[in-house]
Amino acid sequence: MNIGEFDKKHFSLVKGGLTATAHALKYLVIPYVLFAVGLMVLAGQDGPQRVGDLLGDLQTLVLIFGIVLTVLGFFKGAYPKGSYSRFLFGITASVLVIVYVFSLLLDGRTEDIIAQEVFELDLYLLFIRFFFPALLAVLMQFGEFADHRRQFLEREGKIEVKEREDPKDHQFYHDFRLRYGSLYNGLKLARSTLIGFVVIPLAVIILLKAGFSSLNVQEVDSMMSNLDDISAYMVMLGVPMSVLAFFKGFYPKGSFSRFIPAVVMVLIALYWIWILGLGGQFVFDSIEDISINLDFSKLLILLMVGTALWIVYYVLELLLYRPEWKEAGFPSDLLEERKVRKEARRKAKEERKAAKEKVKEEKRAAKEKAKEPEKEASNPPEDKKE
Repeated sequence: MNIGEFDKKHFSLVKGGLTATAHALKYLVIPYVLFAVGLMVLAGQDGPQRVGDLLGDLQTLVLIFGIVLTVLGFFKGAYPKGSYSRFLFGITASVLVIVYVFSLLLDGRTEDIIAQEVFELDLYLLFIRFFFPALLAVLMQFGEFADHRRQFLEREGKIEVKEREDPKDHQFYHDFRLRYGSLYNGLKLARSTLIGFVVIPLAVIILLKAGFSSLNVQEVDSMMSNLDDISAYMVMLGVPMSVLAFFKGFYPKGSFSRFIPAVVMVLIALYWIWILGLGGQFVFDSIEDISINLDFSKLLILLMVGTALWIVYYVLELLLYRPEWKEAGFPSDLLEERKVRKEARRKAKEERKAAKEKVKEEKRAAKEKAKEPEKEASNPPEDKKE
């Protein structure tokens, strides 16, 4: 590790403040306010003291971890991407978030009080669902460091700037080269896909099962079995989608290596919607005289048609972004490089516009100059008229 990368010349107070603000809102302010509101509601309704004590202890944990994560976020944001300094603070903050959430369980005390006051809920099972996206967040710090390390060293003048690839030597199957990819973008999209298609649905199913179990009604066993089947499908479909999402995010827009997994993701998502939507039929007739039969298959098909339109989007994305990616020399899809290319295109557009205006002015001046002899011939001097 290079200690010089912790030097104040790499430090940015503005960027550090922005990241610290985001960390403070996410890990300190919002959780603290929620627990404070819970205490106020509890005090107004004269709730049980053990719940108030629990919320007070949770507030203390939020205060401690929230302040530490805010400080770590400040130093992470203050240092540039690709530096050891940013990587150290980023990896520390990511690991601490896992410890933070696990500490909120209070060694099983939180789960016991929820079971006493509401219903039995396996919080450790929910934590396991949270752990995998949190682990990807840790790996994202490695990905960010690997993606931006070369650019950081180039800016420092420690290595030579990488030459652009000649488009003439590039074939479409070369799109799958790993050097075009971004680990950070791939892990980020894989994480969001895992949360959206696996973690959140499974968390909802866990809450539903806990709620149904508290009813102590034997007739809901069939519904519990259906929820277990849906959970299995969520895992079997969501995990492959997360893997495909990694490659979709890993490769840049305009590449076949991004287009193919993106289209496959849409096809799997269509089946995921069909399974989660129960095929458009909801039947519930298990409890005494209660019978519910709901047919929403047309609405479900409409949703699937809307989702399928993403295939058209990815086709257009390939056609529109490929010339730009090719012209730029097939770079990886990093935010900083996109900004540089966007600024270069803006300047080139302004130069072309200025050149056109200059040509118009020259033509206008040439026309005016050509009209001058005609004006002189039509208006002879006074002495010649005499």
